[in-house]
Amino acid sequence: MSASKVQKLFFRFSYYKNLDLSSPYPSFQARDMTTTHTMHYITKPPCDPKIMTFGAFHTDHMLEVDWTEKMGWSRPQIIPFKSFSIHPFAACLHYAIECFEGAKAYKGPNKTIRTFRLDCNMYRMKQSAKRLSLPDFDGAELQKCIEGLLKVDQDWIPDRPGFSCYIRPTIIATEEALGVRASSRAKLFVVLCPVGPYFPSGLKPVRVFCNTTTIRSAPGGVGGYKVAGNYAPTVMPLKEVQQIGFHQNLWMLPDGLVQEMGVCNLFFFWTNKQGERELVTPQLDGTILPGIVRDSLLELTREMKQFKVIEKKLYIQEVIEAISEGRMIEMFGSGTAVSIQPIEAIGYNDKIYEVKYDPKLNAGELSHKLFDMITEIQTGGQPHKWINVV
Repeated sequence: MSASKVQKLFFRFSYYKNLDLSSPYPSFQARDMTTTHTMHYITKPPCDPKIMTFGAFHTDHMLEVDWTEKMGWSRPQIIPFKSFSIHPFAACLHYAIECFEGAKAYKGPNKTIRTFRLDCNMYRMKQSAKRLSLPDFDGAELQKCIEGLLKVDQDWIPDRPGFSCYIRPTIIATEEALGVRASSRAKLFVVLCPVGPYFPSGLKPVRVFCNTTTIRSAPGGVGGYKVAGNYAPTVMPLKEVQQIGFHQNLWMLPDGLVQEMGVCNLFFFWTNKQGERELVTPQLDGTILPGIVRDSLLELTREMKQFKVIEKKLYIQEVIEAISEGRMIEMFGSGTAVSIQPIEAIGYNDKIYEVKYDPKLNAGELSHKLFDMITEIQTGGQPHKWINVV
């Protein structure tokens, strides 16, 4: 297949359009799952956004499934939350052979449990596991197991607007031997974390730094997978830009090809040179994560039919030009944790470029509208194809 044909495949269809969650290999089954309730329940934190911050608290239970090359998957089990005892030679500790996901559950009307596109998380995790030669599994069965865990710990899902329960499925390689190779042992586990609103007082725009010296991912690498090795190298560059007054890095390749912002996908709403309004996001070329919120925003905005919605190669020079010529209407990021992240300024080549936004909304009109639409789908009482009521 030619390079031009491959490139077209990246952005002509949704990454999540045809979800195949099945596995050609024997997988664990939700019907075999056992549950052991804790004897020592944890005191729940108050629903205060200053206290219930991201990743600060865990629930009473967790899901655990082990795999060995010889025996395959064990039976899934819900057990009291615990620490792991892990061999110092475990492959995940030395070679970052581990992948994970991030999803959310919400309390809807009548205390119903609502998950948002959890099947997409299962699909993406299967692709990440395959890329690292970790064992495959049936995504629909894992989803059922996670829903079982949510039922057991449903009292931990905050029943307040803006609050949610973060879901973190993870697979780690646990072979007890040094050496870079496919692991003969693995552990899949899922933990839950009650979280408050990312923006306790409403949306808040950020300042981002166009990093021209460090890249997050490269063509042919693993930028399009949610693997551990993508994240650790971004910590130092983040600390560096925070020291000079920015909140996040805008990641791009040496030629200026725009990729992501921090751990968010990017959107640019502008008027093109032909005078047409466009919502543009970098195409899925293998270097950026196929975000589930990104995919949702693309579908929602295409359904609006109010402006063009385009996935394409986008260079920072085009962004700077649009801002300088007054054609940039607004910029924002998207992700599971943050949902929508407005941008108020970018730093590039020792110059600050201010980006328009409505100070009353602390966002642009479009990003604010999309934030409300996504929030209503996730937490409202109406049925939606992206929502599964547990």
